[in-house]
Order: sequence, then structure tokens, then C-alpha cells
Amino acid sequence: MNTPSFQGFTTPRRRPLTPGRRDHILPIFNSPASLKLGKLLESTAPEDLPKDLTPNEDYDPPRVWFQRDEDKKQNAEFSRRVDEMVTELKRLMKERRTDHELQVAEAGDRETRIKRDMDSLEAENRDVLEALKEELGAEEELNKALGQLQVAEKSGRDAVAQLVKRKEKLEYVLEQKQRAVDEKRSVLAAQKAMNEPELRFFEHKMGLAIVGGGSLSLLTFVFTLISLSEPLRPFTITLDLSQRTYRATHCKPQLRNLSTHLGWLNETRDFHRFLKRIRQEFCSLYFNESI
Repeated sequence: MNTPSFQGFTTPRRRPLTPGRRDHILPIFNSPASLKLGKLLESTAPEDLPKDLTPNEDYDPPRVWFQRDEDKKQNAEFSRRVDEMVTELKRLMKERRTDHELQVAEAGDRETRIKRDMDSLEAENRDVLEALKEELGAEEELNKALGQLQVAEKSGRDAVAQLVKRKEKLEYVLEQKQRAVDEKRSVLAAQKAMNEPELRFFEHKMGLAIVGGGSLSLLTFVFTLISLSEPLRPFTITLDLSQRTYRATHCKPQLRNLSTHLGWLNETRDFHRFLKRIRQEFCSLYFNESI
């Protein structure tokens, strides 16, 4: 399990085995010499003890575990760090609980506002429906009144006046449309004047003619002057320009890598170079067939 990293707390490392630690074998205090010395002290008065009592080779002096105080300090330090970690975790949990309570309160306020807005919209919708009902009733009454007026002569004169106004309005609309058509014609004429030299170049030098494909979105490009024996032999390709991605609906004779050229055209939008490529493909196909 990964211990989270908190400010001021680190996991203590395990120390290597040293003599005198609890994970080491403790010293033994019941050696033969120790037992003899104990019996002697119990059965003999202090003044009768021999003066020259000295340890011999059989005596094993007791060994004291001097690492206990150090271990206590380390355990106390470890406990203090664990307490700090627990305190920090409690603080973080308290902060997150506070944030969660704030989010819940904000969500409740937002839900209350939304509900209030929905109630107001429903009230407005009811008002609109009532207004529509009133308007429909008024319209029905007006229709009845108009039916009665049509019988009279005045209704006829009113109808004529309305027709005159409508005529004037239609004349104005037609005038605007005619003006727009004239502007489009002027733009097309200017574009035609700019395109005519290039079209004449394609027609006379490359034997290219552009004709309709039977629909406003179809254009057919007819190449000639490719076959030396049959200069008027047509090589045609028809493109569908109705979508952003152009596609070929007809190609005669069929070109093997036509899809590659169409992908290049849709990517670059360069019709001039596309037509040159197609003519080169037709020329290569013709000369290969001739060979």
C-alpha cells in the first residue's frame, strides 16, 4: 500500500540487525557460573565471602540491552509522525466535506432557479396561448365582417384598391429582381471577358470544349487534338460539382488513376492544372494503345 506524502512526515526506514535489538537473540543470564554465584550469595553472609573472589573463565557476565532507549525514541518519533499524518488526513477530509457541502448547496440553488424559470416560462406560455385564442376569435369575427362587406359596392372598391397596391408592390419587387439580374449579368460578363482568353487557349491549343452535362451541377470536358490520325476524336470526362467533394460520373476512355487526380483536385481546387493532368493521361493512354 502506498503511503500518501504529507508535509513533515516520512516513513522510517528499517535499520540493519545489530546486537542488542529485539530482533536479535537476547543474552542468557542463567549460565553455570551465574548459578553458583547466586547460591553462594544466598548461603553465605557478606563478611564470610572470600576476598579474592574474581571471575574465571566459566563466568559469563550479563549483557545489557543498551538500544532500548534509542528504540523508545524512534518509536515515539514514529508515533508523532503517524499522529501528524492522521491530523493532516482529518484536515483534508474536513476541507473536502466542506467543499462537497458547498457544491450541494450551489446545486440546490441552481435547481431552485431552474424550477422558478420553468414556472415563469409555463406562465408565459399560458398567456401566449390565451392571446392566440383571442386573436383567432378576432380573426373569425373579421372574416365574417369582410364577407358582409364583399356583398356591398364598397367592398368591391376596397378590393380594387388592394389590387392596385399589390400591383405596385409586385412592380417594385420585380424592379428589384431585375436590378439584381442585371448586376449578375454584368458580373458574369466581366468574368466571361476574363475567362475567354484562357478558354480560347484551351480550345485552340489543347482542343478542350466545355459543355453541359444535362444538369446544372454537371460539366462535361471534351478533349480533342490528341489522336494524330483522328484529331476530332473526343476524350470526355464529366464532373459532378453539386457537392464540396467533386466526383466523376463519366469518363471515356476510362482512366486507371482517375481517383488519384480527383483527390488532388478536391484538395487543391486547381481546375487549370487538373485539366492539364487529365489531358496528359488521355495522351498517355492513346499512345500506349497505339503502340
